[in-house]
Order: sequence, then C-alpha cells, then structure tokens
Amino acid sequence: MFETTDLDAGRDFMSAAYGSSLRMKGTEHNQLVRHARYDFGSFWVDDVTLSMETGYDADPLERLAVVQPRAGWVEHGWEGGSERILPGDVAVIAPPDRPFTAQAHNLHFGSVVLDLPLLERAAGFAGDEPGASLRFTGMRPASDDLAAHWGETVEDLRGVLSEAPDAMREPLAVGNVARTLAASALDTFPNTGGPEPTSADGGDATAGAVRRAVAFIEQNAHIDIGLTEIAEAARVSPRALRAAFARHHDTGVLGCLRRVRLDRAHFDLLDAVPGAGAGTDAAAALDADATVAAVAARWGFVRPSNFAAHYHDTFGVSPDDTLLR
Repeated sequence: MFETTDLDAGRDFMSAAYGSSLRMKGTEHNQLVRHARYDFGSFWVDDVTLSMETGYDADPLERLAVVQPRAGWVEHGWEGGSERILPGDVAVIAPPDRPFTAQAHNLHFGSVVLDLPLLERAAGFAGDEPGASLRFTGMRPASDDLAAHWGETVEDLRGVLSEAPDAMREPLAVGNVARTLAASALDTFPNTGGPEPTSADGGDATAGAVRRAVAFIEQNAHIDIGLTEIAEAARVSPRALRAAFARHHDTGVLGCLRRVRLDRAHFDLLDAVPGAGAGTDAAAALDADATVAAVAARWGFVRPSNFAAHYHDTFGVSPDDTLLR
C-alpha cells in the first residue's frame, strides 16, 4: 500500500507502478494519492484513489488496463478517440500501443492490468508470432452482458484475494486465474481475434495429436500449462487440437487437464493425515477444511467449493469424505 498527500511523490510512485512516464499536472499538492496492488506477474489487481483534480500525459502502457470507477470520473484521450468513464462503467484506459492523456476528478477506481503476451497466448498465438497480431479495436465491452460477466469475474477474484489469499500463492492457481481473466477480456472487449484458420487445421485434428497432448498433460500437470502450451507440444494449432479432442476424446483439452489434476489431488488427499494432534473433533474438522483448500489450490482450483463440485462429479464423494476416510 502506498499513500501520500504530496503530488510530486504521488507522480513518481505512479510512474514507477505503471512502467510508463506519467506526467501528472495540478496545483493541489495536499491531496490524497493512494495505491494498493496485488501483483501476479502477468496481471495486476489495483485499487487507486486520486482525491484531487488532476491531469496527466502517459506513454503507451503496452498492457491492457481495464478500469471500473467507484467514485469520481476520468476522461482518457488518444489519437483518434476518447472516453469518459463514470462509476459503474467498465472500460479499457486506452489502446495499449498508444500514448494518452487523462483528466481525473476525485477518482477512486479498481483496475485489472493484463500483459499482452498473456492475452496473445490466450487468443491462440504461438510465442514466435508478432505481438501486433492481436489488437484491441474497442475500449468498451461489446455488450452489457459481457460487461457484467467481466465484473463478476473480477469480483470473484477479489473475493478470493480477500477470503483465501493463500490460494493465490500457488503457481497453478495463479495460472488458471490469469487465463480466466485473459479469456474474459478477449470475450468482453472488441479485438482482432486469434490466428486465422488454415487448411492444415482440419487435417491436423487427428487421434495422434490427442495422444501427444494427453501424454504431455500427464507429464506436466504439475506445472502451469494451458491450451497453447499443450497444442505446441502436440505439434498442432490450438484450433486443430480442440477439433481433435472433439472427434477423438470424451472431454475437451482443458477438461482433460482438469481431470488429470483432479486425479493428482485425489492421491494427495489419500496421502494426507488431517487433524493430527488437533485435540478435538471441531479442530480436526477445521484442519480438514484447510487441507482440502490447500490441496485444491496446489492443483489450480482457487475456490474449494468449485473443487468440491468437480471432485464429487468425478469420484462420487466429497474431498472431505476422502480425507476423513
């Protein structure tokens, strides 16, 4: 958490925090600048207060920054466009590749900032394809329903950060959340989309591609992998791999990954010894809950309730039943 009433100190901090030269303007040197951040590498979750009338010029962020004002307002402008963002709105600050200006009035907002490589890979681009392959063409959600879905996704994440912060210390949990946010951003904000389909995609959707993908998943379920990494290992495009699983497997690609991780979580629960030395049944139950939550997060399930639902569907019992057998 950073907090100051010195505009100069606030300017310096905000420039460092966003990796961009922010040239803040204003004469009110005794107003509040407050900034709090959860930083997960490929994405950030911020809360910012600029309790003043101020403006700033900024270099391109080279990231997708989605803001949701809670109070006040801000107007961003860039070559060819501008947006005034009010409480209740959801909007991208500016095209990631363009410098922009801003005028802010007693602004308090939450934001999620996503790295472009994360978005490119979520869109299906391979690591050696140019970053310019993905561009955002609209700064507002494509529909009210998509805006609401983005808001629910972010609110769910903030709930996890508030209620179960330990879960977000696990690499697989962070990776799954990052992909969820990236997929939601790609759905919500108009963009140029993923790679164009090719004539090879249909021919590559083979049982052999599925076998290679499943082998890779089984060998690497303990590390942070997603559709793009699995497709690269299977030597086909993400589009072709999805088609191959639809033809030759009883789940999708990510469904297969989830099932393998559920199996690993199942074995971890079988090996766990809950409540050892807890002293009372109540203490043992609390220890069991903590163990289930820890195992779930270790295998990429941030919400124990979601983990329990998938686990029950797969094994016919709850995780607690397995743990307390």
